[in-house]
Amino acid sequence: MSDDSAHIGAVKAWAAEHHLPAAATDRWLALKPADALAILEVARELRLRTAQMLNMLELLDEIGVREGQGAAKIVARDELRRTICGAGSRPARASAFMEKLRELRYPRLARARANLESAVAAMRLPRGLTVVLPKDLSSDELMVRLTAHSASELDKLLQALVDNRQQIAALIEKLGGSDEI
Repeated sequence: MSDDSAHIGAVKAWAAEHHLPAAATDRWLALKPADALAILEVARELRLRTAQMLNMLELLDEIGVREGQGAAKIVARDELRRTICGAGSRPARASAFMEKLRELRYPRLARARANLESAVAAMRLPRGLTVVLPKDLSSDELMVRLTAHSASELDKLLQALVDNRQQIAALIEKLGGSDEI
């Protein structure tokens, strides 16, 4: 069996086992053998679910178009290799890998999230008072969570909330689009 037919067989087997749609399988098979095998290696190592594989194929394609690189070069990057081969459970590593790919695909969004997280950290909120940013910044809704075990602790947390009102309001404004993130 030639290398080309070996990689085609392996990709088809994985795709069939995971019920990958035919269009996605065809896109995967259309890649250069090195790129297709690199994707297969990641899928096997992280035991990706079908939806994760579909997202990975799309993200790698978009990153590759923007940066002029194939999937093999992209997944060989140190930050991705550390995630693939790092410590932790496979589902946790798969989730972290997908998050890293999203950061590569959407660098401005990743920087915006980091800036917002820095602003939250700079408030130095007491334990029991948490500001929760929306997942993927897909909403303009900010959640503030209070967890108190006594009336005096509640008073302390409410005072901290009042003391940080302006900073929290500024975060809401940034999320709402009235300010550049």
